[in-house]
Amino acid sequence: MRGNAGNPSAAIILFGLLSACAHLPVAATAPAVTYIERDTTWSGEVRVEGVVHVRKAATLTILPATRIVFASRSFPNPDEHEGFSAPGIHVEGRIVAEGTEGAPIVFTSAAQPARPGSWDKILFSFSSGSRFSHCVFEGARYAFHAHFSEISIRKCIFRANDEGVRLGVSRVTLEDSVFTRNEIRGINFRECRNVIRRNLVYGNGDGVFLHSKNSASVVRENAIYDNRNFNARMGDLHSDDMDLSGNWWGTASEEEARATLHDGRNQPGIGKITITPVLVRPPVAGAAIRGVFVAGRDPVKGADVRAYGSLSDGVFGDGHVAGNLTDENGSFLLSLPPGRYFVSGRAETSGGMLFALPGNNPVVVSYGETREIGLPAVTAPPKGRYRPSADARSSIVARATLMGRPESAVAVHASRPDAPDFRGAGEATALTDEEGIARLFLPPGKYLLSARKRTTGAAIGMVDEGGLFGVYPYFPVDLPRGSVLSLEIPMFRKRGLLGEDDRKAPAAEAAAHAEGIATLSGKAATGYIVFFYGPPETIGRPLARSSVVSGSGRFSVHLPGDGEYIAYLRKAVEGVPGGAAEERLGPVSFRLAGGRFLPGTLAFGPQGR
Repeated sequence: MRGNAGNPSAAIILFGLLSACAHLPVAATAPAVTYIERDTTWSGEVRVEGVVHVRKAATLTILPATRIVFASRSFPNPDEHEGFSAPGIHVEGRIVAEGTEGAPIVFTSAAQPARPGSWDKILFSFSSGSRFSHCVFEGARYAFHAHFSEISIRKCIFRANDEGVRLGVSRVTLEDSVFTRNEIRGINFRECRNVIRRNLVYGNGDGVFLHSKNSASVVRENAIYDNRNFNARMGDLHSDDMDLSGNWWGTASEEEARATLHDGRNQPGIGKITITPVLVRPPVAGAAIRGVFVAGRDPVKGADVRAYGSLSDGVFGDGHVAGNLTDENGSFLLSLPPGRYFVSGRAETSGGMLFALPGNNPVVVSYGETREIGLPAVTAPPKGRYRPSADARSSIVARATLMGRPESAVAVHASRPDAPDFRGAGEATALTDEEGIARLFLPPGKYLLSARKRTTGAAIGMVDEGGLFGVYPYFPVDLPRGSVLSLEIPMFRKRGLLGEDDRKAPAAEAAAHAEGIATLSGKAATGYIVFFYGPPETIGRPLARSSVVSGSGRFSVHLPGDGEYIAYLRKAVEGVPGGAAEERLGPVSFRLAGGRFLPGTLAFGPQGR
């Protein structure tokens, strides 16, 4: 092990000697055991080649921004060295690792990216007083493994481990933390008296595993959802019941939430999990979606914007995960757990109800991320009307419109609301005629209707820049046997993150369309998107975005008109209209004159500054 201690000069010599076997072959060799006998401080980057043993009387203090890097190697006969099969830390004393939001402490593997099981664990044995905050644990077998210990964990992230924490006969306070992508389990405990509150537990094998005798623990106000196997699972030895009420399970429905659990209802002989009351909304967030609700180019104040985990019940019910009203600028912010959401909005106006459900749904947002979207609104039509079918077949007659005018050659798609398809063919597809009418013959059932017209004429795929998109607002529609349902699908023209209501004169429309060439480091910027701003604004919502740059470097875009612009480049990501959030290349300044770029090529990279 190499690192910094309370006496730096002595520490360099001591740790250098103790890490002598770090140069032995990586194959199964016995670990070097470093004993910390007195109070010690780590900072900077600390390399752990074997097992660090913190003795009973010692406190290991880890300063903010420290990286503890465990060697990627294995040991023979784990039982001979206290169960460690790879590098780790054994704590009989205590660890105080208190990072900050801007300078977290990271426990990771030398092999990057860190994969589950790359290093072994931090093992607590009869330890008391350890505190962790603003720490990241990744790549371990068990990030924490505790026996007869007392630990405080707050605002930490456990990701990409085999298990996040495995706790036995301990008292652990676990609050405001994140457990995600842990291969087997996020939280695993037995015979504990834990307090587990306000955590995000998602994307693991099992979210919470209750091994045995845990009824004395308190598990409240957590978001436990979208885990691959079960959100909560009782072990074969858990004979007593467990109260997990007051948590959010990814849905407001108790029936749906219970389907994500494994207990005595599934396996006789073990206890049952109580989840009533189920929280209707998540008690914790960790991510956000922000954007603007507009009618044409006009922001709409007071629009009701909501994020749904599913479209099975439509977007007019109360099953949303998060919701908010737009401000005077039409802007909204939805704070929610990381995940995959369908975002829609509606507003009551003197001209009727405005409705928005754009085709860039669902929106995928990661932990710590704020995703930006636009909600271009259309005026909602009257609800559809039913009539008996003359030939006893059930069908939907859909009229596709743009600003009330019929649109021909529009692909109308019917999909199941529990599996909405805004890019593919869905359950059935038909093209509209000159009067904007398409008829779909379907078996009785519930459907979501969408309409798409691409500038390329393609029947499936994402709607490209300048194409048309729309959704029938009042879904799911119920199509009975032997009935014909007639309805209207209002569409908008896609313009970057926002839509266009086509109220501009045709001449202005033609003047706004432009085609150009984009290069990156002198080569075609293939697979990128160009984002356009009007100076001096260079952040927030762009004025427009281009089509995906082709292999020859060409792209097309609709801009408001001639004038000065600033362009940025982002890597295109399928299903993400904003492209790669971490990449923003530019700026490049240019002028648009008569639909032509001056200069003719937008050169990004070293040549673009």
